[in-house]
Amino acid sequence: MFRKFTVLSALAAALMSGAAAIAGGLPQEIRFGDVGFGFGKPFGVGLLAIADAKGFIAEEFKGTGVKLDWTYFTGTGPAINEAFANGQVDFASYGAVPNIVGAANGLDTVIVASTQGTNIFAVARTGSGIESLADLKGKRVALQKATIIHWAALEALRHAGLSEKDITLIDLKNADQLAAISAGSVDAVFGADFLLPLEQKGVAKVVFSSARDDREVSGFGGFLVSRQFRDAYPEATQKVVDGYVRAAAWLADPANREEAFRIWNRAGTPVDLIRRSNADTDFRQAYDPRLDAVFEQRFASALAFTRAQKLTRKTLDLAAWADGRFLAKSLEDEGLAAVWPDRPATGTN
Repeated sequence: MFRKFTVLSALAAALMSGAAAIAGGLPQEIRFGDVGFGFGKPFGVGLLAIADAKGFIAEEFKGTGVKLDWTYFTGTGPAINEAFANGQVDFASYGAVPNIVGAANGLDTVIVASTQGTNIFAVARTGSGIESLADLKGKRVALQKATIIHWAALEALRHAGLSEKDITLIDLKNADQLAAISAGSVDAVFGADFLLPLEQKGVAKVVFSSARDDREVSGFGGFLVSRQFRDAYPEATQKVVDGYVRAAAWLADPANREEAFRIWNRAGTPVDLIRRSNADTDFRQAYDPRLDAVFEQRFASALAFTRAQKLTRKTLDLAAWADGRFLAKSLEDEGLAAVWPDRPATGTN
């Protein structure tokens, strides 16, 4: 369960985190947070990791004396919420569900760009007779509740004509999911690419991939900044968003695909597994940074999910929470708006 944050604690942390300014109205240091994986020194597997590894954001601050600090949290979303609450990060990229839970419980954050989460997979136990999501009716299905994967699974089931009432949903963490399907105590699992090796071992088969079968339910989230930092350092905020957008444009180019896999490999996932996980992923679409109609539709769906699952009680105003000014300026100044085609909301979420 996500830790609750109060407005008071968030404001107190914000006061403690105020960084001294250097000449030109820039902070001495900017601290970034992202979801991390791997042992020793974790690394990321998303767009912010690309911006870090390729130096896109660092280039924006070249010669200014501003220090950039990068932390990849293996505790994922809840750990990043805690870091925001304690004034330990200024910017972070992570999933929509913890984004929402944090903001609804007092974190004073602002969404400045969209970000991609993870491709969602469903695997079914070998010999179960399950060939598609429609075959899950009456089956035992494992996933980790209160996560973006939980949201994605319910949406994918709905698109397949099923509801949560049609299955027996079992709440398990990743390692327990692998053990459960290997032992035959569940029929299927919704999760990320850690499930893919089960197919090679003959334990299970992939019956659903969001990138291949239903892109609308791929994981997603936001690139957030603390409101205090945005208000105190608008120039620095603009530079960060400029670098973030240039990273997204770099990743959108198919010529950079294999290099991206090698960068994400720093998180400990084999390149071959990253390649298989993204076999059907169009990075231009998947890592579209815009706060457009599709972004609004998906966040509205996630907001409804958090209320239905009783993760939040407060209703957030997405229009007040998101600030697209920096992104719009980046797209115009960098001449990158044409990289991402218009994508009207589908109305299916």
